[in-house]
Amino acid sequence: MSLIEAIKQLILELGAGGIFVATALEYGCFPVSSEILLPFIGYVIAINGYSLFHTILIATIGGMFGTTFCYLIGRIGGKMFDKLAGRFETIALGVGKAQSIFEKYGKESVFFARLFPIARTYISFPAGLAKMSAIPFLVCTFFGVIIWNTVLISAGYFLGSHWEICKAFLKMYQWQLSGGIACLVILFFVFRNASRKKNN
Repeated sequence: MSLIEAIKQLILELGAGGIFVATALEYGCFPVSSEILLPFIGYVIAINGYSLFHTILIATIGGMFGTTFCYLIGRIGGKMFDKLAGRFETIALGVGKAQSIFEKYGKESVFFARLFPIARTYISFPAGLAKMSAIPFLVCTFFGVIIWNTVLISAGYFLGSHWEICKAFLKMYQWQLSGGIACLVILFFVFRNASRKKNN
């Protein structure tokens, strides 16, 4: 049985629990790409009549659980983290890239990194290692995760059986899509702040 088939069975058998487990594993650095997992979840819930809103909410809670686990490993389990990084080269490389982003951009990187490949999965570790406060970490993580989940799960939901188009598109244009989403978020805050200043 392929990983995708296993995830499908997990979701069909456990429903909301399966969605939670699948997304918690993905955000917790389990070797399955969100570019495959999230559109596939959207497709599965579409053909089984599940609520898109509730699915995004459950996937976001699962994502928060997975990222918080990685954050805690970095924050209080330094030795455990060193063992993981020493044993798994992929984790060491991913964390190294995320570390450089975190050192350069600070806590805001926890939000924006969620929208970009590689860094989005591993940014929790350097945030934990840097002893970033839990509340800002959770807030930044929540908004980054819910935006990413909404875009990809909705894509799979509306594409239906053609959900793999989303996977192919992301493989070619993920950086452009991530950059576009990040720019929209920045513009939102710029216009919101300008509107507030105007009203004051």
